[in-house]
Amino acid sequence: MCSVTVQGTDIMSTMESQVEKSDKEEELKASKRKISLCNCGVCGSEEAKYRCPACLAHSCSLLCVKKHKQDSGCSGIRNKSAFVTLSHFDEMTLLNDYRFLEDTGRFADGATRDKLIGTPRSTLKAKKLAAHARKVNITLRFLPITFTKSKENSTLFITK
Repeated sequence: MCSVTVQGTDIMSTMESQVEKSDKEEELKASKRKISLCNCGVCGSEEAKYRCPACLAHSCSLLCVKKHKQDSGCSGIRNKSAFVTLSHFDEMTLLNDYRFLEDTGRFADGATRDKLIGTPRSTLKAKKLAAHARKVNITLRFLPITFTKSKENSTLFITK
C-alpha cells in the first residue's frame, strides 16, 4: 500500500511539473505575441499600440499612423512576397502564403474570364455598325449587354 502511495505521489509531482512547464510556455508565447513596450515612433510621447505592416514602425494612434504614412511615404501594405527565414516561419506565415497563392490563381482565372465576357453582341444593328467601322479602319469594341452604358448607347449607322 505504501509503495503505491509513493508511486502515486511521484506521478502527481511529475504531472504538476508538466502542467507548470506548459503554463510557463503559454505565458512565454503570449508575451511574444504582444507588441514590444516601446514609445511611438512618430510622436514619442505615448506607448506604441500599433505596428506598420510594411516598415514595422511603431505608432500610438490613428493620427500618428496617418502622419507616419504622410512623412515617410509608406503605403502601409505588407510585402506579401517578402522572404521569411525558416526560424520565423510559423502557421500564420504559411496561411499568408496560401492566401497569396489563392489570390494569384483567382486573378489569373479572372483574366481568362474577361475574354468570355467581352464578346460582341450579335444584333443586326451592332453587326452593321462594326462592319462599317472596319471598312474605315476604326477599331470598335462593345461593352457587355449587362452594362448600363451599353443599354444607354444610342449609336446608329444609317445606310444610304
